[in-house]
Amino acid sequence: MNEILKNINECLSTDNNICAYESTAYNIINIMVVLYILAFLTSPLGVIQLLFIICKLPYHLLKVVVGWMLPSLLAKDVSNDTVLITGGAGGLGALMAMKFVKLDAKQIVLIDINLNALQETKQKLEDAVIENNTRTNIMIVQADLSKEETTTKAMNDIISKVGNITILINNAGIVTGKKIVDSPPKLMKLTMAVNIEAHFWTVKAILPSMIENNHGHIVTIASSAGLLGVPGLADYCASKHAAVGFDESIRLEMRHLGCDGVKTTCVNPFFIKTGMFEGAASRYPRLLPLLEPEYAASKIVRAIRCNQEVLIMPLAVHLTPIVRLLPVPIFDQICDWFGVLETMNDFKGRSENNNDNNKKKR
Repeated sequence: MNEILKNINECLSTDNNICAYESTAYNIINIMVVLYILAFLTSPLGVIQLLFIICKLPYHLLKVVVGWMLPSLLAKDVSNDTVLITGGAGGLGALMAMKFVKLDAKQIVLIDINLNALQETKQKLEDAVIENNTRTNIMIVQADLSKEETTTKAMNDIISKVGNITILINNAGIVTGKKIVDSPPKLMKLTMAVNIEAHFWTVKAILPSMIENNHGHIVTIASSAGLLGVPGLADYCASKHAAVGFDESIRLEMRHLGCDGVKTTCVNPFFIKTGMFEGAASRYPRLLPLLEPEYAASKIVRAIRCNQEVLIMPLAVHLTPIVRLLPVPIFDQICDWFGVLETMNDFKGRSENNNDNNKKKR
């Protein structure tokens, strides 16, 4: 009886091995068919190049993990960098400036339309320079970034005084927070002018020297609103979608030119508690929390130092590109379930008492 059972097990084992071999052979055939179709649609050399690109995936995934867990291993030194931050008079811009002071950046230039706030921030930064015993030089420039002429003039003046800008952070932004039918045309144009058109003029001013030296970093502070639409933020979302596309175009343009030393970082955060989005809310704050300004500033500076191409925060916002693969009606319903449709229902924005020209600034 034992002998019979042994023979049966051997047969079953043989059948399983045959099935495994057949399954492997079937998978190999499928892969070969896919590769053949790709070679037909492109070229054999193109397929080889694609396979080579795919082979790099583990390296880049490991780099992401290391950058998240041990950022100090990848972080670059910024002590010889000249950092220019637009919208630097307060909020996120001022916090980032403070981080760069502590990192002993060579020079920090802040641009904003609010001169009083600029002067207050400069004093705080200079106090921090003394406290941290760094050599950072602080410069402030009042300029209206909504106009090409004033922006270009300010940039040229800055470059003539401090030399080449090596880290540009396009941070200035405004929000009106009104439904599309209630948004005054003047404010909608102003939103586009500050939130995206200003990027054109600042980048055009500093990019030639970056390309010439093959060294520099352009940072775009976009938004999660640049990844999907939000009711009550039509003009803001349009400007931030444009900012995301602008960053990607610059990144690929640098690759095309062979300027691997010119880096870009696009930052897509959920609403930050700087007052700019006062009253905006999240239906599920544990899953999608409003971000603390200090936390956001730390993450952004770390991303810059690690040459991280895209920073999305918090983690739940990473789901957006994945959910976009679903049918549009399902995508819309998921946005509704997430509370995206009601996020701006109680929006107030920053207090007008602290807000020049009735602008809600980052």
